[in-house]
Amino acid sequence: MTWGALWESVAALRRVEFVTLLITLIVPLLSGTVLLTLRQSIKTLQSDSSQNQISFYEERVGRLERQNHTFALELQQARGHINTLQTAVAPRQISPYQTDLLLDRLRGVKAAPVLVAAYAFEEESALYAADIAAVLRKAHWDVSLNKASMNDFKGISLTKIDLMHQPVAGLRELSDALTEAKIDVRPREIKPDSIAGSLQDGTLLIVVGRK
Repeated sequence: MTWGALWESVAALRRVEFVTLLITLIVPLLSGTVLLTLRQSIKTLQSDSSQNQISFYEERVGRLERQNHTFALELQQARGHINTLQTAVAPRQISPYQTDLLLDRLRGVKAAPVLVAAYAFEEESALYAADIAAVLRKAHWDVSLNKASMNDFKGISLTKIDLMHQPVAGLRELSDALTEAKIDVRPREIKPDSIAGSLQDGTLLIVVGRK
């Protein structure tokens, strides 16, 4: 083999060696780059998936919270309606607070006799009239109870039997006390013939109508 041929052979081998070295260096680098790219893509996909799940659950929780708030408002309104209905159908009563107030305002007041007349066709009116009469008796007022009123109005009316047009003691004090106790007293004209039985002149008259 000549020197030139040998040199060409060595140069060729060195080129092969250089190319092999380049391949040896490039392939791991390229593989590493591919792996890094794949890993980053996986992380991105996982992050996007997690974020989508978080957004989905947050939206669902928000929707449930809004529904819960709506249901709570509806429940509160329903309870209010129930309370209103219960109050509407419940019989009237003189509360302990009203009793104490009336006793405080009326005990010791010199007053004319009182007639408490209940609506004849409603048992609730009679029971309420009996409650009012009981409180006035505790205040040491002279009270009689009548269940023969034909007045079917709502609430209570306070007046006097004034055939002789004389002042009737206790009317103002009784009116003020009933008003302060927030008892539903409304001014009305009561005709004497609308209550069965004898009505004594100079008597205070409490007429209990319908609820």
